[in-house]
Amino acid sequence: MASCDKAENPSPCARGCGIYGAPRNHNLCSQCYKAFLKEKAPKDALTLSEKISSLTIKTEKDDSTIKTKTQRCMVCRKRVGLIGFSCKCGEIFCRNHRYPEEHACTFNFKSIGRVILAKENPLCKADKLENRI
Repeated sequence: MASCDKAENPSPCARGCGIYGAPRNHNLCSQCYKAFLKEKAPKDALTLSEKISSLTIKTEKDDSTIKTKTQRCMVCRKRVGLIGFSCKCGEIFCRNHRYPEEHACTFNFKSIGRVILAKENPLCKADKLENRI
């Protein structure tokens, strides 16, 4: 009765250590196969890290072209991060200088308000002579 683990024709280890090797271990004995795996693991890790670094290099190049500026308040130069308030004058301010009165805004709110009111409330003139011929 032959078992599945034993080979019909055992072959010597491919590294020549004198012990018989198994085909599932690339014709290496168990000790040489463990050494082979230890040698192979750093190479695989190195190739994997090279692949990853090549991917990160591409993203670094993309990031350098889209370089974002740190956002700061235009009055006190304080970093505002995600909570920066943008004004209609086009600048970004912190919470202390977000109001137009605090940062001496140059945007003309009156003229914009008048234009909006004129568009929303058109002039309605009724005909003075209702029964014209």
